[in-house]
Amino acid sequence: MPTLLTDPSPWVYVCLAACGLFAAATWLQRRSRPTLLAAAACGLLLLLVAVCDWTFQSPREIAVEHTRAIVQAVDRRQPEECLRYLAEIVEYQGDRLQPVAVRREQLRQAAFWTLLQQYDVRVAAWDFARDDVAYPNRDSVEIGFLVKAEGNFGQAVYYVRARYTRQLDGQWRLSHLATFDPLKRQNERRSVPGFPP
Repeated sequence: MPTLLTDPSPWVYVCLAACGLFAAATWLQRRSRPTLLAAAACGLLLLLVAVCDWTFQSPREIAVEHTRAIVQAVDRRQPEECLRYLAEIVEYQGDRLQPVAVRREQLRQAAFWTLLQQYDVRVAAWDFARDDVAYPNRDSVEIGFLVKAEGNFGQAVYYVRARYTRQLDGQWRLSHLATFDPLKRQNERRSVPGFPP
């Protein structure tokens, strides 16, 4: 299903509604068959887009939903719930030159979880902008967003790039993660303490 139908921009709705209103106003003025057909076509197209948008989830919507679930699981200190959304191997790139391949089992045992508990860290994510989405290929989607960790140490904010890849079982799971300075974005990498192990 095309992304235009499963994940339309709000501007698609605005344009279709404007065209529909214009066609309806023209029909009210002229009362001709072509103007009636144009108004009906605009209405049907708007309905089709809305039904597809509500019925199907796009890869971007799945990635955002899974990311929110991961952040919520981290905030609640639930490693098992968090790991449900991760691929068997996750490539992580902080401030090192090369990404590090981390197995799911390693993440379960990471010092990261102890640090969350020790410093009573609260975690939140926001700013899942549509402009920050990339589709490297048909089986992966990459999103960008901001994350804040706040605890006894103060607070730390990161800009994150997360890539989800469709797995053999058809599920979308986190396969690549990179963290950056929130102001410089992709120009300056920054690591998360205790992650990866």
